Amino acid sequence: MSDFRPLQKKAESEFSNFFEKYKEGMKCAQGCSTCCINELSIFSWEAAIITDWFFELPEEEKNLWRKKQTLPARPAGQSQENACAFLHEGQCTIYEARPTLCRTQGMAMQYLDDRKQVTRDWCPLNFDEKNVENPVGPPDPSDDLNLENLNKMLAQAQILYDKENPEALGPVRVDLRDLR
Repeated sequence: MSDFRPLQKKAESEFSNFFEKYKEGMKCAQGCSTCCINELSIFSWEAAIITDWFFELPEEEKNLWRKKQTLPARPAGQSQENACAFLHEGQCTIYEARPTLCRTQGMAMQYLDDRKQVTRDWCPLNFDEKNVENPVGPPDPSDDLNLENLNKMLAQAQILYDKENPEALGPVRVDLRDLR
């Protein structure tokens, strides 16, 4: 059985390298949940990682986790309806098992838009050139996360996961709200 966690760790490592190089312009930090929004879906192999992580927790930790999921918790600046299903008081409750998408939030990225033009984007809190105290311009495009390549790798992992787990065939993408 393939272990897909190294793919997630590689994505996390890329984020760490990016963050280290551009930390003066990055606002990403523990407690920032601006990018933790609702209506996100992940590949089923990533859902399996989260599920396995949960079931490996000691019973006491599972109970604490369940309690957090039932308490109302509005992160600063977000309505409960817009917050990620796994966010509690601005903190990720599945941080150790979070999906690849969450491990790369905040990086500058490149992707093809609807017109097939290469487009760059990043969190609007990062690289704020209007910040008078610390104006930081955009990162070098060569450091951008290429979303097309990342998505191809994630999709290939899904194909392998489906071959190895024929009994798990179901939706290829899983909504985080449904997983919770």
